[in-house]
Amino acid sequence: MNLFILLIFASNFIRIYFSLSYELGWQTISRDIPKPYHLLFMWNLVFLTQYIRSMLGLKKDLINSFWIPFLIPLILFLLNLIYLSSDTYNSIARELNFPVIAAFLLFYLYKISQLVYKFLWSKPIKNLKFENVKFVKLWITELLLFSFIATIALMGMFLYELITQKDFVYATFPHLKSIIHLLMCIQFFLHPEILYGPQRVPKPVLEADQPHAIKPVFNWLSSPKEIKNKLDLELSDKFNSRINEIIRKLESKTAMNLIVKNPDMNATAFAEKLNIPRTYLQYFFKYHSDISFVQYRSKIRVDYAIEKMQDDYLSKNTMDALAKECGFSSYNPFYAAFKMEMGAGPSEILAELKKSTIKA
Repeated sequence: MNLFILLIFASNFIRIYFSLSYELGWQTISRDIPKPYHLLFMWNLVFLTQYIRSMLGLKKDLINSFWIPFLIPLILFLLNLIYLSSDTYNSIARELNFPVIAAFLLFYLYKISQLVYKFLWSKPIKNLKFENVKFVKLWITELLLFSFIATIALMGMFLYELITQKDFVYATFPHLKSIIHLLMCIQFFLHPEILYGPQRVPKPVLEADQPHAIKPVFNWLSSPKEIKNKLDLELSDKFNSRINEIIRKLESKTAMNLIVKNPDMNATAFAEKLNIPRTYLQYFFKYHSDISFVQYRSKIRVDYAIEKMQDDYLSKNTMDALAKECGFSSYNPFYAAFKMEMGAGPSEILAELKKSTIKA
């Protein structure tokens, strides 16, 4: 069970359902009390940031990184609750509430939007190693949309009080809220990955008795994507007569060796070494491929690294040495390439190889 989605449930239970009990007329004492509970929405954005990070596998320092932002809404909530009926509240708390709330909420909305754009919307779906990535994207976008709406409402409430120095009469739609939360609960039952995390695409089975079990497989496009550029249209006729030759060169052992043995290999140098016109190579990856040259290069190097693992290279060498052996400048890009291509880091792939060796 994902810890942060449980925390979102808990903070909303306190914030929304306690307030609804007043708004629906179930309680008649201290009618002003629900207002401070809306401040607990600030927790939601802290938990939502961590929830999205954990869903995407970015789990480093998840717990340590939210204690301070967790305390800020709690302190503000207690101050508002304690001084609710005090004259001091009217003169001080209103001056404090809006700038703190606005800075806090806008900062976290920016962080969440960055995460969503970087990992869910700016990358092709195939680069996200989830079986159910379309629903995950929809669900997280839905949470982000609700967060934007609630942020505007909360900031508007305290901005009104700051400007007018009058209590804001918070007009809500409790029945509509109830329907929205019911629909969200239905999604929990239909898609348990919301609670447990997205289903990962199964990694390729690595057979111990096949030292070269994995080879890079490239799904080139036989028909080009739509060409709108006039210069590219002029180039297409010349290019078409050489497409098969270019594919053979890109999948040749010579190409693989060039990529692996030269850490600084770029598209221009690669085209020159393979005797392919640079404009033809650019045209090929632009219109006949779903991956870029950088991704093509990364795929070859990761495949070679796995072959070296299967050949027991790491029994006498370090991961850093393996990274350089495969054409990476250092361990960090080596690790990032593994996560992108295999959905797991090199150490996880190595552990899987060792398990398959034991079973064999």
